[in-house]
Amino acid sequence: MLALSFAASSLSVSASDFSGVRQLSQDAFQRLSKDLASVTALRALSPGVILNLLGVDIGVEVGTTKVDNSDVWKKSGGGSTDVITPRLTIHKGLAAGFDIGASVGAAGGAGTKTIGGILRYQLIEPSVVAPGATIRLTGNREAGSSDVTVRSLGVDFVIAKPLVIITPYVGIGAVRTETAAPGTTLSSVSINQTRTFIGFDTRLAFATLSVEAERIGNAMTISSKIGFRF
Repeated sequence: MLALSFAASSLSVSASDFSGVRQLSQDAFQRLSKDLASVTALRALSPGVILNLLGVDIGVEVGTTKVDNSDVWKKSGGGSTDVITPRLTIHKGLAAGFDIGASVGAAGGAGTKTIGGILRYQLIEPSVVAPGATIRLTGNREAGSSDVTVRSLGVDFVIAKPLVIITPYVGIGAVRTETAAPGTTLSSVSINQTRTFIGFDTRLAFATLSVEAERIGNAMTISSKIGFRF
């Protein structure tokens, strides 16, 4: 099901674009930028537990974001206001409590491709009775759009408690997004928004499954990921 969703949403990437952005007022562009921040932000979809030195995590992720300013989204040419965001992700363990990751994806019918990276550090290792704590830095940008450019940086604090076969986690952070509309009279917009999320990661027979609910500003995203971790 996840793979089918990824394929379907990838096929719809060219269905629309943001060519209508030049019709927006500056206030409307500000509102559009808030939704773009939520749609394009990098989501780690991981349990907040750092991989070991030889560890690798490869996954396919699909999220659905319900945009908050649906009228502006449609007027700008963003397409459906339930935006599907498929991504391919990879994480690699490093030494001294660090790991790194990369992500490539698309924003459904909005016609926006994304590319990003992540750096994580284990502040507190989880124990038998106590959860672990991780800090993560994310960076993401759209790629290939001539109508709207989006760049974002994020920092998050994640608490996770590994159990027998499942690892629940919660997190809070901030995302700073810069949006511009080249070739228009619209001024670029910088937005700082709070990010909160909750999810779980579980091991299946030959794979891992993660599910996460996230809110950035007023927009909610539900995501799932199936992957291979070794």
